[in-house]
Amino acid sequence: MYENSEQSILRVRRGTSWRSEQVLATLPECLEVPADLREAAVEIFENDVATEYDARHLYDFLQDDLKSWPQEIAGFLSAWLEDEENHYLGLRQLLSAVTEESQESIHSRMRQRKPDFSALEPFLDTPFEFLVALAYDERVTVQAYASDYALYDSLDASAGRWVRHANRDEATHYRNAVALLRGLYPNRKADVPGVLARLVAHDEARGPYKATFILDHDTPEYYFTAQKLRRCAAVAERTICRT
Repeated sequence: MYENSEQSILRVRRGTSWRSEQVLATLPECLEVPADLREAAVEIFENDVATEYDARHLYDFLQDDLKSWPQEIAGFLSAWLEDEENHYLGLRQLLSAVTEESQESIHSRMRQRKPDFSALEPFLDTPFEFLVALAYDERVTVQAYASDYALYDSLDASAGRWVRHANRDEATHYRNAVALLRGLYPNRKADVPGVLARLVAHDEARGPYKATFILDHDTPEYYFTAQKLRRCAAVAERTICRT
């Protein structure tokens, strides 16, 4: 991961400091939960396990571009992918415990997913626009995970610990994307609001999510309201553009 440094733009730490299988080691294989709670948990876990699996799709899609982009971005994404794949493993275990579908079956379903980046290419054309999009996306993820703390806590103590670990990673991804933007593109702050406005407009249009990891905010609408999306964009703008 990358962090701000007094001496340089960025400092890298590779790998993750926790593993899902360790945090969820005491999670029962089958969780008995009330029907209404089970329905809410399945909806959240199905959406999130797919998105976290799709991180590999985004990483693979960017490989050719990364050859000409600043090398710091490639280093950041390598560590980012390791985190997201760790999150996928945890969410897969949680989904299996709630639904009694085997982890192998869930993984087999995920492997059938086919990404389509055509609608997102305007946000992925340049490293600057990509980093703004990723910062915004990670900020939305942070608030989404935080809003689910009570649900995770109600399932199992280990699930509550897991989601807080995962959300700390997402917050670090957000901070690191911001650090890259501020370090690599200090003279483009005036362009940030326009990119963010386009991102929010894309999300508000509720186009179907197509296994791209990024901008997975089409459903459920109550979960990603226009107010929440705009608030996340405003926070990202302030953080990126601060003097």
